[in-house]
Amino acid sequence: MISRYLPLSLRKYRVGIVQAAMFGLLISVWGCGDGHPARSPVTGTVSYNGKPLSIGSLVFIPVSGGPPAQGKIDRDGNYYMGTFDEDDGVIPGSYKVMITALTSPGGSGLPEDAVDGNAGPMSVIPEWYGDMEKSGLLVMVEPDKDNTIDFPLTDDKPKETN
Repeated sequence: MISRYLPLSLRKYRVGIVQAAMFGLLISVWGCGDGHPARSPVTGTVSYNGKPLSIGSLVFIPVSGGPPAQGKIDRDGNYYMGTFDEDDGVIPGSYKVMITALTSPGGSGLPEDAVDGNAGPMSVIPEWYGDMEKSGLLVMVEPDKDNTIDFPLTDDKPKETN
């Protein structure tokens, strides 16, 4: 019993000491985390032929399995990735990347500028960027640091990854 190891002057407080120790253990196990693996912030810009891409989304697919991360491209070509929430970061590791940017024919790429609501979407970047095996985009997310990863997309077809 724990009371054998307590000094005589503290034995009358043994129940309180045990409760405090249990509470401390509970807090350390429960912690302030969200129950998900540690994540690192990932931000950057996406450009196409030297100009910021003003629409689109990115998906990071982990090479060794696990949950993917996703992000949206804003009007200035900036993005921020999230795995479990919109902007909670990415689990460190190696990722294949897919980028899509769709608009309606005749539109600028922004939803409010769509010209023909009945027309099917069309890609404003080469479609191979939207295919994880053909995009040629492979990134490494480092633990315990802010990761800035820019994607300067061009019309040049990349080498396919395996």
